[in-house]
Amino acid sequence: MALMGGTAAPAAGRLRVRLLFGTMAPTVGVLLVFAFLAHEVARRALEKELGRRLQTAAAGAAATILPEQLRALRAGDESSLTYANVRRRLEAARTRLGVRRVVAVTPDLEARGDTAGLLALGAHAYELAADRAEIAEALAGTPASSPLFIGHDGVAYERAYAAVGDPGDVAGLIAVEGDADYPAALSAFRRSMLLAGLAAALGVLLVTLWLAGRISGPVTRLAAAAARLGRGDLEAPFPVETRDEIGLLARTFEETRQALKARDERAQTMLAGIAHEVRNPLGGLALYAGLLREALADQPERLDEVGRIERELGHLQAVVNEFLEFARRAPPRLEPIELGPVCREVAELARAGTGARVDVDVPPGVRVSADAGQLRRLLLNLARNAVAAARQGRVSMVGRADGRRVRVEVRDDGPGVPPDLREQIFTPFFTTREKGTGLGLAFVREIVRDHGGEVSVREADGGGSVFTFDLPLSGSPEVP
Repeated sequence: MALMGGTAAPAAGRLRVRLLFGTMAPTVGVLLVFAFLAHEVARRALEKELGRRLQTAAAGAAATILPEQLRALRAGDESSLTYANVRRRLEAARTRLGVRRVVAVTPDLEARGDTAGLLALGAHAYELAADRAEIAEALAGTPASSPLFIGHDGVAYERAYAAVGDPGDVAGLIAVEGDADYPAALSAFRRSMLLAGLAAALGVLLVTLWLAGRISGPVTRLAAAAARLGRGDLEAPFPVETRDEIGLLARTFEETRQALKARDERAQTMLAGIAHEVRNPLGGLALYAGLLREALADQPERLDEVGRIERELGHLQAVVNEFLEFARRAPPRLEPIELGPVCREVAELARAGTGARVDVDVPPGVRVSADAGQLRRLLLNLARNAVAAARQGRVSMVGRADGRRVRVEVRDDGPGVPPDLREQIFTPFFTTREKGTGLGLAFVREIVRDHGGEVSVREADGGGSVFTFDLPLSGSPEVP
C-alpha cells in the first residue's frame, strides 16, 4: 500500500519534466525558427549578390561587343575575322570577370559566340529559353539575372543578361553564367548556427535544471512535511527555504501546523482532565459496589443487580482508559522487530477463552521497523475484532515482504463490512457494537499512519473481511 508521502518524489519528477519541457520546447522551437530564417536571409542575400555581380559582368562584356559585329555574323562565318574578334572579346571578358561561361546571342537566341564551345554559330540556344522573363528585361535595357539552377554537373549556377546596343536598337544579348561560390560559406554559416544553437540550448537546459531544482526541491520537502502532518505528526516543522510564493506557502503550512499542535495539546489536556475527573468517581463507585456486595452477601437475589453495576463500572473504566491512551498517544519509537513472534503472541491473546482458531502465516526472518508496544496494540485490536466477527471462528494473520514494505493482512470469515461503512469504521467514536468505544480501529489507523502506511478493509473471497496495512521493512530507507 502506498505511503501518503510516497507520491512526493514522482510528483517532483513530473514537475521537473514539465519545467524542462515547458522551457526547452519553446526555446528549441525559437532557435530552429531563428536558424531557418537566418539561413534563408543569408542564402537570399548571397544569391542576390551573385546575381548583381553577374549582371555587372554581363553589362561589362556587352560593352566590349559592337552591335554591328553581331548583326554581321551568320552561320558559316566561323572562319571570319569578325567571328574570331567576337570570340576573343568574349573569352577576354570571361577571363577578366572570372565567370564560367560567356555567350553572345541575337534577340531570337541564335548563337553568335560561346566561350565554352557548346553552341555553334547560328545554333538556337534552347537552354536560355527558360529565362524569357530575364531576357525580356535585358532587351528593355536593364540587366537581369535568372534564378539559381543546378547544372548537369550537379553544381548550382546563375545567369545574367545584358543587351548589346541601345534600347530600341538591340543587336543581341550577352549571357554570363557563373557558379554559386557561396554554398561553402553558407555551409560554414549553418555549422556556426548549429553550434551556437546547441550551446544556447545547453545553457538554457542547465539554467532550467537549476531552476527546476530550486523549485522542485522545496516543493518535494514541503510535500513530505505535509504528508507527515497528514499522518498526525505535529512536531516536525515545515521548512521555509525561499522568499517567493513557495516560501509563503511553507510559512502558511507552518502556521497551520502550530495552530493544529496547539489545538491538539488543548484537546489532549482536556481529554486527560475529563478522564481523570471521571476516573476518581469511578474508583469510588467501584469501592462502594464492593461494599454493597459484602452487605448483600445474604441476599443472593440482589447480588445480580450488584454484578450489573460492577460490569457497567468496568465498561466505563475501560472507556476512560482508552480515552486516556488515545489522548496521550506518543510518537512511535522505531526498532527492528521480527513480525512472526509478535503475530503468534497476539494470536494466543486473541483466541484465549473464545475457542476461535487464529492462524499465523509469516515467513521466518521478516523484520519490520516499528514501535513494539504500538505494533502489539495494532495487531491485537484487529485480531480481536476478527475473532468477534468470525462466524466459524476462523481468523488468519498473514505477513509478506513487498519491496521495502511488509504487507500484513488480518482475515476473518464473518459477515464483512458494508461498503458504506468501510471508511467510517476508522473514525474515532464510531462503533456498531452496543458496548464499543469506537476507538479500537481509530487507534489502528493512527498507529499505521505513524509508521508511514495506511490501513484499508475489503471483502474477502468467499465472504468476510480483510484488513490490510503495511509497515516499513527493517533496514529499508523508506522509514517515516
